[in-house]
Order: sequence, then C-alpha cells, then structure tokens
Amino acid sequence: MKLTSEQISQIQPSLSGGKIYYDDIRAELVDHIASKVEDAMETGIPFEEALESTQKEINPFNFQMRLLVASHLGFVKTIASKMLKGSMLLRSILLFAVWVIIINFFEYSPEVAEKHIKTIFISTTVGLAIMGLWGGLLKNSKVVAAGNTLWLIICISQFVLNLDLMVWLGLPPIIAIYLITFSLSLLYIAGLSEVVFQTKKLSVT
Repeated sequence: MKLTSEQISQIQPSLSGGKIYYDDIRAELVDHIASKVEDAMETGIPFEEALESTQKEINPFNFQMRLLVASHLGFVKTIASKMLKGSMLLRSILLFAVWVIIINFFEYSPEVAEKHIKTIFISTTVGLAIMGLWGGLLKNSKVVAAGNTLWLIICISQFVLNLDLMVWLGLPPIIAIYLITFSLSLLYIAGLSEVVFQTKKLSVT
C-alpha cells in the first residue's frame, strides 16, 4: 500500500531538530520509514499507528551513523582500487614530476622536502573541505565521506610514509623522499578524483 504525498509529508517533521544532518540521509530515512509504514498498513494497521510505532523503532542518529560508517569504508576500497588505474598513475606521475622539479630547484634536503610535501598535502585537503563548506556541499553525506576518507588516508600515511623509517629500512634518503612523494601524489589524486566524482553526481541529481 503506497503512502500518499500528504502522509509522507507527515514523516518529515519527525526528522527535524538536528537528528539528521545530511540531506541525502534524511531523504533515505524518509523512504525507509515510509516503506516500513506501508508494510504495517498492509496488515491492517492504521497509518497514524503504523507511523508512531515505526518512529519509536528507528533511531535516526544510529541510522545516520550506520550509513556514514558504511560510506567511509566503501570509499577506502574505492580509493584503493582507483590507485591501480592507469589514468590515476599517469596523473600521479605528473604531480610527482612537479614535486621533483621543486625539490631539486630549491635544493631541499630530504628532511625539509618531507616537511613541505606533507604540509602541502594536508593543508590542501583541509582547504577542499573549507571550499565544500562555503559551497554548501557538506550537507551531502557522500561528498563529505569521500573528503573525510581522503583526509584520513593522507593523515595516516604521514606515519607510514616516514623518511626516518624508510632510511632505517635501508633506503637512501633521496630515494625515500621520492617514494614518499609519489605515494602521497597517488593517494591524493585517487582520493580527489572520487571527491570530484561524488560532487558531479550531486550536481546531476
């Protein structure tokens, strides 16, 4: 039994008050509640009773958190798979080449190069988040999850892609800094492409 538009409009006010922050998750929760209400009404339960029972059963905050966790885990896999694509590798090589030119032009030591490179990648990722906030994109959970995943990967990589660690493992400092630079370039390009993809999907819909 399909709900009328008037009945669906009665569901939406129950999700106000900051329980659901993201517009797309709010719409998905409305659909979820509507579906459960329809199932209950098929058994002969009146709409008002079915709606009240369903609203008591569903915790909006938990519903939102489950979707956000699933999105973040999904984007980790997506970004990892994108890192293996030829187009991502090519773009990463171009970004890596720019960094190599900068490192050699300014004659940075490996230690200074590591500091500058990591600072730039992290600050650029934060800058993207600020731009998204200004552009109103942070009300969409997919865009936010893609951006968060990129930022988290870049931050975690700071500990894994460590110059001292690589030198301790036996790599020459210049080779180590080049490896760090290329790895961060690949992570950044793959993650950024997913953020752009999710943003474009939002503009289409």
